Amino acid sequence: MNYKAKIIKFTETTVKLVIVLLGIWILYKKLIHNQNITVLWQDISISFKEKKQFNLMIIAVALMPLNQYLESLKWKIQVKPIENISYYKSFLSIFTGISAGMFFPNRMGNFLGRIFMLEKGDRIKAAMLTLVGGMAQMIATVGIGLLATLFFIEKHIVIISIGIIILISTLTLLYFNIHLLKYVQFLIPKRFKEKTQSYVEIFSKYKRKELFMILILSFLRYFLYTFQFILLLWAFNFPLSYFKTLIPIALTYLMMMIIPFITIMEIAVRGSVSILVFEKWLLINGINISYNNIVFSASSLLWIINIAIPALIGLFLTHKLKFFREKNES
Repeated sequence: MNYKAKIIKFTETTVKLVIVLLGIWILYKKLIHNQNITVLWQDISISFKEKKQFNLMIIAVALMPLNQYLESLKWKIQVKPIENISYYKSFLSIFTGISAGMFFPNRMGNFLGRIFMLEKGDRIKAAMLTLVGGMAQMIATVGIGLLATLFFIEKHIVIISIGIIILISTLTLLYFNIHLLKYVQFLIPKRFKEKTQSYVEIFSKYKRKELFMILILSFLRYFLYTFQFILLLWAFNFPLSYFKTLIPIALTYLMMMIIPFITIMEIAVRGSVSILVFEKWLLINGINISYNNIVFSASSLLWIINIAIPALIGLFLTHKLKFFREKNES
């Protein structure tokens, strides 16, 4: 092994070690050295007195792998234009992505943990292709979230409904015509056009069928995620039915998407937003009893199941990340 190869290997090992140590520190702050989590465990020990409640939580936990699997199917289709990865590698990429996402606001760094699992695919193109999955998930979150807002308003419902339909239709139209992004190349300075042409044209590689599948998987993942939340709320004896519980959850997800936060504060932010929305919704349904602790506990437990646990698994997979390639591999 020559000197340059040794330097590369040392650098890569150091970066992986830093990621693992920093990830462990973040999870420690979130899961161990956190008063909110202490309260959560107390709520679970107090509330879960019946076998039915415990079973509901177990089902919610058991759905986590399915949640990540749906996302891995999306990722496999997303990167198909640049690399045909296996289902197994795509599945592992989701966990490393969640780990990487811990270091960025709104977990926007997820793509970093994914693209460095690729063997040969161009990483810049792969990063660009994450826009497709993100846009599909946004359509699900924004679309259902906006529909949920109709149950919270009392005036101008018709006008607002028309606006929502127009917005959702526009987002969907843009999504299925994402190949039109290649025309933004006219904004690129002439001296860079030749080098950037293959990048801006990468979106043209998708077939309508593939875009449709990504969108369907996004909606399936959305409803699975909300179902987990509802199961956890029911486990704490939340009084509303599935549909009536889905409405405030949808609005909560919409608000969470537009509120910037960092991972270290995520439980507090998520819990606060959930409480705000659920308080209003319970009053609309004529319920004056406070369920703030239940909503906060269910929201926090959902974060642990779908983010903290996968992030921890992802840290054990950090050694599979490949930051540097030989020239003939790129």
